[in-house]
Amino acid sequence: MIHVLSGQLPWSSEIRSYQIVSCLCKGQAPPLPPEIQNQIQDSSFLERCFSFSSDDRPSADQTLAFVRETLRAKIPQTSETVTHDHDKGIPDVIAEFKRRVFDLVPPHLIDVEKMVLVSRDKLIEMLKPETITEEDICRCGWSRQSAIESAVNSRLKYAILSHRWGESEPTFQDLKREEAGYREGAGYKKLEKFCSKAKEYGCRLAWSDTCCINKESSSELDEAIRSMFTWYRGAYICVVHLAKTNSLETMENDEWFFRGWTLQELLAPLGMKFYYGPTWTPLTHNFNDKDVAKVIHALSHATNIPENDLRNFQPGPNRAWEKMTWAASRKTTRIEDVAYSLTGIFDITMTVAYGEGDRAFKRFMAELIEKCKEWQILVWAGGLPGCPIMPSCYRTTDKAALKMLKNHEISWWGEGCGDDNFSVTKRGVQVKLFMVPTSIDQSLWQSTSFSHPPGSSTTWPLERLVVQSLFFPPASTTEWTIGIVNYHDHDDYVHKGKLKAGYIYVCFLLRRFYPSGLVHCTRNFEKELETVWL
Repeated sequence: MIHVLSGQLPWSSEIRSYQIVSCLCKGQAPPLPPEIQNQIQDSSFLERCFSFSSDDRPSADQTLAFVRETLRAKIPQTSETVTHDHDKGIPDVIAEFKRRVFDLVPPHLIDVEKMVLVSRDKLIEMLKPETITEEDICRCGWSRQSAIESAVNSRLKYAILSHRWGESEPTFQDLKREEAGYREGAGYKKLEKFCSKAKEYGCRLAWSDTCCINKESSSELDEAIRSMFTWYRGAYICVVHLAKTNSLETMENDEWFFRGWTLQELLAPLGMKFYYGPTWTPLTHNFNDKDVAKVIHALSHATNIPENDLRNFQPGPNRAWEKMTWAASRKTTRIEDVAYSLTGIFDITMTVAYGEGDRAFKRFMAELIEKCKEWQILVWAGGLPGCPIMPSCYRTTDKAALKMLKNHEISWWGEGCGDDNFSVTKRGVQVKLFMVPTSIDQSLWQSTSFSHPPGSSTTWPLERLVVQSLFFPPASTTEWTIGIVNYHDHDDYVHKGKLKAGYIYVCFLLRRFYPSGLVHCTRNFEKELETVWL
């Protein structure tokens, strides 16, 4: 039957190939080989297959599933055989179920009916993947593998909570205890409300960061921080509770928009539902608020995140400068979480070590600079020598800088601009810059002016540069240099760079520390590049 449906020659020579071709051309069911006709008396399934157009006919996988189920129904089975098959299930399904449970699902979830925690091992017992049949698989898709994944996902779907922590939040240990006293207070009522919303979405399982992480286990806490983005991305629905909001218009003032962890909780889920206030009023009546244009527009206005990223964000080290600005105004309770809350967004893996302070962000930046080969990642202001100390170091209100960086006046991918082979070394960030010697004049109050160095034979290609600063160091006899970051590549020489008249360039003022700024180029200029360590 499968050979006939797929157009292959049957295994009997009694039916000629031209007979099959003729029947197929007429949209008729070819005659079955005697070997099949003698064993299967009813060929109505085959007849039904050829009553559909070729595009609507069942796939080979579905046909195979039908044959298996038909044969299984005709083979007598003892009670022992049936029990054994029920316990094991379909091997491919069981393997996929276990893979998702142990690789993609949180280690503890809430059973929303009983309000108890369920471990990964208990999920297999609770959801019974062995009861998924070939019929279930056939209903889920044309490709067998995608159908298995879909069938497994339908069993494993869970809701996930995004919120601002309040008072008396239930802990992992609280949900493990059975005493009623541990299940009271505003925090537990919020959890119950969230679970009721999960049930409305057809989810038997739910996850909340307050009570589903055993923070007494360092390994589980480490896994949670590393996998948080994956868990939010894999959730069937992300339920967001905005406690201080009363309408779509006032949503952007809610504290939820100013916390560090909620940035990835906004970007990762593909489905989100917003509720606000103590009564959990829905923001819209839609199933998924990310499908609502006015909600996406309001979220973009509140966060400065492009609407496309809000709908379908893809993690990675690209567009690093822009992504850093999204986090620039957000705060975390622990200083280490500034770095840890960004790892999923940038697809960075790093060990978790609470107590290391701002060293966590320094380690994070070292990993990001190694992966990101866009010169914009070097455009920070403030922080430590050679490294920013927080995302706000990337924030700027300079209109020329915003136009160049945010609106991609110069390509993110460094197409002919700047060094795309910079790296982190023990001496700092090693990068090639276009160096322009300069002199310093501090005669202006609270200002420092840079211009053509005296005695130089070459024409200075830049306009006068003025740096406004109360704490600028005295000039004395120090030699200063402007290091251009986003110079243009030379047409003929790989070790040379050039500046183009009329362009604005990002530069470092190099001495012993490195505030960054902007310079305007007045004429075309080219020279050898130099390697520096920031």
